[in-house]
Amino acid sequence: MLFNAIAADEPRLPPAKRYAARLATVLTSGGDARIRPDADGRNQYHASVLPSDALAYGSSTISSISRHAFDTLLDRWHHGLDRPVAVDDYAEALAILRFQLTEAFGTADTAVVFAASGTDLEYVGLAAAHNGQPITAVLLGRDEVGSGCVHSAAGRFFAEQTATGARVVAQTAIDPAFAGTELIDVAVRDAAGRPRASTAVVDDLAAAAQAAIARGRRPVLHVVHGSKSGLTLPVLADVERLARAFGDAVTIVVDACQLRVAPAAIRRYLALGCIVLMTGSKFAGGPPFSGFALVPGAVRAKALPLPAGFRRVATRAEWPADWPGAHMLPASGNYGLLLRLQAAMIEIERFAALPAPQVDHIAARFSHHVDRMVARLELRDVPGAGAPTPCLAAATLRTLDLSGRWANCDFDDARAIHRHIARQSRQWLGQEIRLGQPVRTHSLPDGRAAGTLRLSLSMPMMVDLAGLDDAALDARFDRDMGLVGAAISAAAAAMDSPRPTQHA
Repeated sequence: MLFNAIAADEPRLPPAKRYAARLATVLTSGGDARIRPDADGRNQYHASVLPSDALAYGSSTISSISRHAFDTLLDRWHHGLDRPVAVDDYAEALAILRFQLTEAFGTADTAVVFAASGTDLEYVGLAAAHNGQPITAVLLGRDEVGSGCVHSAAGRFFAEQTATGARVVAQTAIDPAFAGTELIDVAVRDAAGRPRASTAVVDDLAAAAQAAIARGRRPVLHVVHGSKSGLTLPVLADVERLARAFGDAVTIVVDACQLRVAPAAIRRYLALGCIVLMTGSKFAGGPPFSGFALVPGAVRAKALPLPAGFRRVATRAEWPADWPGAHMLPASGNYGLLLRLQAAMIEIERFAALPAPQVDHIAARFSHHVDRMVARLELRDVPGAGAPTPCLAAATLRTLDLSGRWANCDFDDARAIHRHIARQSRQWLGQEIRLGQPVRTHSLPDGRAAGTLRLSLSMPMMVDLAGLDDAALDARFDRDMGLVGAAISAAAAAMDSPRPTQHA
């Protein structure tokens, strides 16, 4: 089977453009409907198929492939873009990626599972927890993790087609083993939208675990390192307390899908027996969609065989060969997923070469210039966002509350503003601008979810910025935030509902 359909006029293109067109097509194969581009070459999140010159401050939602990664993949694969990937070649290429990811984030015995999205990765936690008991999945902050996770964390299909191409019934169990899975949501914010104390969150997780165990159920506890708004809850010390209290009686899943997490922190989670979920399309800056889960060797060693339903969501090479039951998965390849993973790995390795003090300096200057833009537009940070903390998630992602200036701006208004910016900013300002999608963090006085937007740095952006001296770095951020502010103002002005706050 070919993984890339070739346009009818492609043979008439010059070779370089022909190869680029084929690569773009491959990169949008092997995923669910979210990955498919429209007639303008963009997916539903407004990410482009080809490298873009946009001011890309939207990596909290998704990233487009960088020019560097695109050209590297072209050089590596142009000779094979018109052929299907052989099963053995697919397995070998994923084995290389496993080694690279283990070197970057894991330990010698870490198992790596690949998937087409962070939402699909939730099935890894369920596979590790599966022991014949019904499962209780405790999801942390459903509004601040992937929207489909409320289904996949409960062992259900989240769409009508999987990355393997299987047609399924959305929101039904992926296998009878998970038909009785229950989902409990634990909030990360209080009623006023303020982040809850880490100790309070971990106490809620512990209480849910104890209640599930008492009923003969297997708890899968989710913690988050870098939510959609940059929160990390519980803090690692409290996760350690949770792990010590329950040991093997629970499975702990760390949602680090933003990948705004230091390798040392990942290794601490793995040492605790936690499964760590990450994606290559957000902070890493790879093209959408790709994901990888790191599983401690001790957890993998105790796993039961994969339920048969996994045949519809994964292929054999995407799971470690020694994972029980992996041999029964389809022996096929996903060319698009492989190239998306390789693009992300290119960016991860480039970013890893940056000295930590330089990363901190770039993040600090980013925060300074966002602060100036926020003050100039009379916006504000959402409760708890942007607080000084030695955490990559908070340092590289800012969530803005639009109601500081537009008191009635709710979540739907913010979505419209985001859409206007994505579609109209080049026409308005001569520069395309991409920001992160709104996230529900707090409410307006009347109870509606407040309107927000997110600004974030990515690995490829930080690598590019690392080549600037301090004066040029400040000039770049000053220019960028001027354009971002202008785009937000123009998009709000194009709407009827956001109205300026009336100052006394």
